[in-house]
Amino acid sequence: MIYNVKIHYDDEKRIYFVSSSDIPGLHVESETFDQLIEIVRDLASDLLPGDRALEAIEFRFLVPA
Repeated sequence: MIYNVKIHYDDEKRIYFVSSSDIPGLHVESETFDQLIEIVRDLASDLLPGDRALEAIEFRFLVPA
């Protein structure tokens, strides 16, 4: 299954954050993009229902230009 995660960068606060996603309850921010992606992948296993292995889940990260 593919989950969309929309990420924005706040210039003033200098953080990346999840502005919306298909994963209920996912509200994350981080100082780096790579760290944010890692956090999203880690939290997804806790927030998604069922016993799905994360290897079977695809993420589509949408970052506006």
